[in-house]
Amino acid sequence: MASRSNLSDYEKLIGKLEGNAFEEEVCARLQTIFVGFQRIPAKPQGDGGLDGLSHGQERAYCCYGPEQEARKLDNKGLKDDIVNKFSGDMRKLFELEFENIKIKHRPNEELETIMGADRKITHIRLIVSWFDSHRVIGPLNTNFDKYKVASQLKFVNADATLTVWGPKDLAALGAVDEHTLFRIQNPALIACVQAASAAELVKNGGGDFDAKFDDLKQRRPESASKIDGIAQKLREAWAAAIALDNDLSKNSLGLHQVLESVRSDAALSAQVKSMSATDPYVLIDRMREEVADQFEQGFGNRFGPLTLRITQGIVAGLVGECPIDWRDDHA
Repeated sequence: MASRSNLSDYEKLIGKLEGNAFEEEVCARLQTIFVGFQRIPAKPQGDGGLDGLSHGQERAYCCYGPEQEARKLDNKGLKDDIVNKFSGDMRKLFELEFENIKIKHRPNEELETIMGADRKITHIRLIVSWFDSHRVIGPLNTNFDKYKVASQLKFVNADATLTVWGPKDLAALGAVDEHTLFRIQNPALIACVQAASAAELVKNGGGDFDAKFDDLKQRRPESASKIDGIAQKLREAWAAAIALDNDLSKNSLGLHQVLESVRSDAALSAQVKSMSATDPYVLIDRMREEVADQFEQGFGNRFGPLTLRITQGIVAGLVGECPIDWRDDHA
């Protein structure tokens, strides 16, 4: 259950985010709350005015993390930025644009590729990182009503509703756990672990990793395709573990020492188990369980759903760097 301290910390942290960082955190938060939440990538030609959808595409989400310059916080500039930005998003959803001060229909081709056939938005939620003034609510609702009247309503229901949310609303939406706070405090670290690619391992060499899986395929040729799949999954996970190691070594010596301790203990255990192991699958699975336990003891739930990938990566590193070995001549 989320403590008041966690809720307050999350509210303050997300309220400081700007631009893409705010949008990415909002989407990450909503994905943990709504099983059917769909983030909308901006590629190839824009997101059609949407950042996310949920509830069978009936709820639409638009995010905005404005630059919070001190001068804007003291006057109406920030309020105007918020109203202008969200009004522009709503015009896209309603397929409208201004021409010589008059509003007219403009097809939204990107939204056509996002929305399912015969589905319409019934609620639009505008989420902003700064919501200390209620004076954005009136203008946005006024524009919402005006756009609804002018629109052909291809993608928005005639009875659709609108709400504006800020950091407090996001914090109160659900539990704020250790991973949620760690994610928002360390977005670059989480991003580099998520984006890590096995292609980097090819550049830097993979030690004995490939040789060991080649040996396994020779032992079990009938399972060669399955073994290749396992090896590729472990390569991807190894890349993530390496990315974590590199980032922590530069930015968090304390956490890096924890990671080193997990790997050191696992390496010794792997050497012992490898001396008597008869089944490579059993050896890998036992080491995965052991590393997962050690990682949880050291890091708790800081990495949330990424934990499995990281622990698999640590095991893959043990395969590539020798401690885990099932070959007959490895002793």
